[in-house]
Amino acid sequence: MVRGKRPQSPARDGARPRRRPATPPTEFDQDPLVWAAWLYYEEGLTQEAVARLLATSRASVIALLQDARTRNIVSISVSPRHLQSVSLSRELAAFGDLAGCIVIPDGSDRMAAHERVGQAGARLLTEMLRNDRVLGVSWGLTVLALSNALPKLDLPRLTVVQVTGSFVGTYEMSAELCTSNIASRTGGRCVYLHAPGLVSQPRARDILMREPTLVEEFRILRTADLLVFGVGGVGPASTAFVSGYMPHGEAAAYVARGAVGVVAGRFIDRDGRAVIDRLDRRMIGLEVAELAAIPTRVCVACGRDKVAALRAVLRGRLATHLVTDARTARRILAGPPDG
Repeated sequence: MVRGKRPQSPARDGARPRRRPATPPTEFDQDPLVWAAWLYYEEGLTQEAVARLLATSRASVIALLQDARTRNIVSISVSPRHLQSVSLSRELAAFGDLAGCIVIPDGSDRMAAHERVGQAGARLLTEMLRNDRVLGVSWGLTVLALSNALPKLDLPRLTVVQVTGSFVGTYEMSAELCTSNIASRTGGRCVYLHAPGLVSQPRARDILMREPTLVEEFRILRTADLLVFGVGGVGPASTAFVSGYMPHGEAAAYVARGAVGVVAGRFIDRDGRAVIDRLDRRMIGLEVAELAAIPTRVCVACGRDKVAALRAVLRGRLATHLVTDARTARRILAGPPDG
């Protein structure tokens, strides 16, 4: 570390000589803002010590550090391990027999709840990712927020694979975008399912499922040891319908059979069991039992409209880890009338 010269003793007349700021090392490109951030956050110097090195005031250092955060030079986050210790996390973990549960505090309106939950999910997933793992990725707004919040990693032997077929509706929350985002940010191999999530008739699905390309993609998918997924409700505002994944009218038969939620395009009842109807014969993607067989399953979701679905996921032990917010957690634990 480069340090400035120690100030000389005060002159006899009481005047102090002016301090000369130390020159930032060349690796910081002569940028005092980056250097101040490094000294404070990485080397652990106090703000006073940084101020002495830069020959400036402590107030100026505080302003520099705040500017570094605003410009995303510095990113500060709370460790997921500590968020698992709060009482709501412990209660949800006990309710769903979870290996891990993160409940983030209620926040301001500056950021949407699903984005905040996605960011927390990204921190948890980062701790789980490593080379030679096979990660299955579902879709939705919160999964997309997670994919965008992942830090850049160097995991060239990680395989990231799409768990449902594609759809032509809202691309911004699609399975292929969520999958490609995560693969891009981790440096891993990206494997798509080259087929629609919902085809026009059962015979078309049967033909596609025999295609060698799709057979190989499903072979890879069924080796997944890690899954990240969201959940949806069965109301008209559900992501499954808004996204264009399936027609609005198709839910009625499933709701009549007891469906309360959608996981990776599949309907589940209040106990997390698959609800099967004629639409399933046209779906391409993992079934509920296959999703539940993946060893580590991270669910990221929040919102009043997803409470019944989340409660079903927990009852059915479909997730091993859950990331949500405090408001949703309290509603899950409150029980009926949502399901």
